[in-house]
Order: sequence, then C-alpha cells, then structure tokens
Amino acid sequence: MKIGFEYIKYRWKAKGRHGIHSPFVYDFVDKCQKLPFSQNDRGKLSTIFNCLKSDKRIIEIEDFGAGSKKLGNHRKVSTIFKTSPSKGKYGHLLYQLSKHYQFKNCLEFGTSLGIGAIHLALGNSSSQIVTVEACENTRKIALENTSNFKTIKSIHATFDSFLVENDSSTLYDFVFIDGHHDGVALLRYLKILDKITHDETIFILDDIRWSDSMLDAWKKIESNPKYHLTIDLFRVGLISKRPMQEKEKFIIKI
Repeated sequence: MKIGFEYIKYRWKAKGRHGIHSPFVYDFVDKCQKLPFSQNDRGKLSTIFNCLKSDKRIIEIEDFGAGSKKLGNHRKVSTIFKTSPSKGKYGHLLYQLSKHYQFKNCLEFGTSLGIGAIHLALGNSSSQIVTVEACENTRKIALENTSNFKTIKSIHATFDSFLVENDSSTLYDFVFIDGHHDGVALLRYLKILDKITHDETIFILDDIRWSDSMLDAWKKIESNPKYHLTIDLFRVGLISKRPMQEKEKFIIKI
C-alpha cells in the first residue's frame, strides 16, 4: 500500500463541519473534536509520558497479531511508547470521545502500555473500562501506569479467548480495537462483538490503512448496511450502527 498516496486522497476528500448535514456528525465535529485537555489531565499525562520516555527496560513481546513492521520481539519500553498510536492527536480523540459522550462501559482490545485506557479514564472518571492484552510482559508495564485509575480493569487474554469466555451481561457503549492488524480478524471481532454492544455503541478501529487487508476490511465495513455511520479519520475509523439515521459515510479532518 502507498500510504503517502492514501493520505493525499484522504486530505483531498476530508471535510470540516461545513457541508455536514448529519446532526450526530456535526455535533462530533463542532463540539467533541474541539474539547481541549484540562490542565489537570494534561499534567497527569505529562508525568506518565515522561516516565515512559526514559524507561530503558527491555521486555520480550509475545505478539498474537500481525506484529510490528519495524520492531523485533525484544523492545525498550521507551521505544514502544514512541510508536504508540494512543498518544498525540489520536490519544486526544479518545479523551474527547470519552468526555463528550460520557460512556458508561468501555472495552479496549490491545492495552499495550495502557495509554489508550488512561485517556478514556481521564475523559470520564466514572466510566468502567475493561482493557484486554495478550502479552503479559506488556501488560505488567500497563498495570504500573494505570495503578492510580481504579476504573480500569486489565484482562490477560487474547481477543478471541476474551470473546469466547466472556460471560458478563455488560453491554459496552464504546469499543476501541487496537491490535492484530488483520482485516479478516477485525471483521470477525466485529461480528462477535454484536452480542455485547448495542445500536449506539461507538467503535474506534485503529490502523485501518496499516495493510491492504485492513483497508479492504474498512471498505467492507463502510459498505455494510449494518453500520449506518462510518467516519474515516485516516489512521482510525469510527463506526456505529445507529439504525435511526440514514446510512452515510464521512471523511473528516483530524
């Protein structure tokens, strides 16, 4: 995949709030995407980030997905942090979504260092967040980072085993899928997740352009009549069933 060409296409088609007629998407662009970090939350993130930037510990990664394109199985924590998708503007997006929509129950596939879960917890301190990580060594680092966030529950499991063994009656309002990076697996997860989500659940799918397989899966999701709302944010995709609205797909600036 020529990622540079994909980005040019995205920027050419991406919109701001003007010309958007969907009330939900207009609200997302006009209000949700404009939420800043509070000074207190920014300070908490800065403290955690500074520790991770200087963490020279080397851990062995047990990768159950497509793996990293650049990194080996033995990685410095600081290097993992450097390549984390859940910081910068996409981490800010998780914070904004959590703060604006006040999700009651969140599910994250792919804890890594815990940065995504922390953004969700800072956005809404009353949200219950379940985060699933298959690599125990990575999860141990995440537990250190999330120890002060009592609403974050860490599960050591593969995504598939969590979905098969989960016997909770909880319906999740928000699902963040960050891991595996295989389009076929992504489509399978979404199908199984039907039983623990509802019609207004918001999904964020990371790395939709990571590979041809992921981009193909994203295009299938966009055309799937089950999802009435799809928003292309270049690196990530936002989807929701929302059967109460007309099916539309959007390409939005971030």
